[in-house]
Amino acid sequence: MRFLPKANPLYEKIAAAKIVIPDVLEKLGAGGFTGYISYVAPEFEFCGIFAKGKMLCAVSSSNGRDKTGFEAIALLFDTVILVGGEINVYRMTADLAVCAHALSLGPRLINGEEVRQVDIKGVLARLKNQGTNGVVRFYTPERSAMIFYKDGLPIGFYRDGASTIESSPDESREIAALPGARVEICSTRTLEELMQYNLLQMVNLQKLWESARLRNTAPRSKAETAADASVSAACSDQKLLELVDDLAEVASAYLSREGRSIVEKRIKERGGPSQLLDEASRTLFLARVEADAMDTDEHARIGEMIDLMKSEIAARLAV
Repeated sequence: MRFLPKANPLYEKIAAAKIVIPDVLEKLGAGGFTGYISYVAPEFEFCGIFAKGKMLCAVSSSNGRDKTGFEAIALLFDTVILVGGEINVYRMTADLAVCAHALSLGPRLINGEEVRQVDIKGVLARLKNQGTNGVVRFYTPERSAMIFYKDGLPIGFYRDGASTIESSPDESREIAALPGARVEICSTRTLEELMQYNLLQMVNLQKLWESARLRNTAPRSKAETAADASVSAACSDQKLLELVDDLAEVASAYLSREGRSIVEKRIKERGGPSQLLDEASRTLFLARVEADAMDTDEHARIGEMIDLMKSEIAARLAV
């Protein structure tokens, strides 16, 4: 999981089993929260970043694999129900939330090269000239320090274990000078651009939570787990139509009108919504939607869109 600053805590080390996670996420959104919520359990971590009540992103990490968006939240719910774990919530300014987004999902301009092999002065000058929003992080196996950037200029500094965001670069310079120190630089878009996306408006948290509870707490017979045929018997035509509409809404959020058209075209070409009841057909449908989406706009967050669709399908077919 990404290394995020732990300054200004709102809650720390709260037993996840004692709270209702979707209620917490909804309250953070309704309260205009800015900062991040993290969850830690054995071999699993989750982070959701907020700015002014909007959930900019969600990222989970398990066994070295990252998931984002809908799928990350679904995995969070599953893990909370199965193993408990701990919740932490940290406040931030909106500018630092942008930097946290860069740390969590932003592209790496430099990704772990040794400091001595990088022209740091030249790189920092380039960040200034390009008006970069993001983070420069220097680290060793034992130490870590970050410089937060807005519009190409430093706005704060943080070192591992600190309780506040600092105004001096001394710690960062000290760690950068350590033998074998490495550097990573990540960037992201502006706050205004990021806030056009709100994961809370795209996810039915309560439904996702109930689906997780059913999957992980209710006894299941062989007939229930056998195959898509049993799912078909339980899923009405109306639910399938609602599912198709949900998938079209997700696609339109990423690709505008073209997204809805792609979903509708691929649904019609293979016999309608019932194809979503069969695992092989679902896989083919999503693969074709992904290919169409890449042809439409290769710079859109297509992987995240497909993850959202997978989670929506799972949630709809589970109830």
